[in-house]
Amino acid sequence: MALSFSVLWQLVVFLTAAQHSNGENFEYILEDESVFSECMDAPPGYANMSGLFDTSTTNFVMGPEGVHVDGYLTSTWDVQPTDRIEGRLKIVHFERGIWQPTVLNMLVRDFCKSFLDPKQYWYSIFPEHIRNRSEAREKCVNHKGTVYFVVPYVIKMHFGLGFVLPSGRNRMVFTLVAIDENDVQRPNGICFEIRGDFFKI
Repeated sequence: MALSFSVLWQLVVFLTAAQHSNGENFEYILEDESVFSECMDAPPGYANMSGLFDTSTTNFVMGPEGVHVDGYLTSTWDVQPTDRIEGRLKIVHFERGIWQPTVLNMLVRDFCKSFLDPKQYWYSIFPEHIRNRSEAREKCVNHKGTVYFVVPYVIKMHFGLGFVLPSGRNRMVFTLVAIDENDVQRPNGICFEIRGDFFKI
């Protein structure tokens, strides 16, 4: 999972406001136990979550408390360890029969530098639960074949924001791109979605 898984990586939400604030607190309830969905409008040449991680060795099971996760993930993205990873997240909301953009957007220009930062919103979604943290710190998602072992946990996506989030169906749309040492973006980006609802807590 990325995020998950962090989620999970990253990858998993938004703006600087997505970090805990003194505003309202919300939980993002996942739509189903598969967690990751295909992008509805993926750019040409972009892969889904399977292009980022092999999740066949990870178990995702929906329970009363949420989605239970255990197992391990293996990085499958065919980019170079010297590449800079840039990540984007946007939230779109289903309203009146169509998906509407929201003001909730985020850009991370160097994802690997902040991947394991406890202050980041995605930290509790996935990175916090990695067993082999030293290896994860050394090898990010741009090291193909890296294995992330996960301490079993339940995905909890809590956000403290200074404004009200749109209730009802939402899509968190994640895109990752690799940028080489000449500042040229590689064509094999990643796009996946996490679908669910926001609930005030």
